[in-house]
Amino acid sequence: MAGPYQVIKFVMLDFDKSWDRTMLVTGYANIRYTATQRGAGLAVVFEGATGTMRTYRYRIAAGQEVFVVDQVIHIPARCHKEEAGNTIKCGQ
Repeated sequence: MAGPYQVIKFVMLDFDKSWDRTMLVTGYANIRYTATQRGAGLAVVFEGATGTMRTYRYRIAAGQEVFVVDQVIHIPARCHKEEAGNTIKCGQ
């Protein structure tokens, strides 16, 4: 399957309401998220070697899948926006 793709070891994930979640039985923690609408939003917080956090924001096409295996996320896109720190807010 042609890219682009990104694989990130994450600290925190934030999916908007445009996603379905499926637990896959593979012998280890493996969860599939499927975008249910065009432009489904996803925020991923990454912690660098120095402890500095960055938030990467994605828009994913309807029907595309994101896989989470332990603390690694496999994303079928490249981020469209990068922000300093953890910019995920509760209650939004």
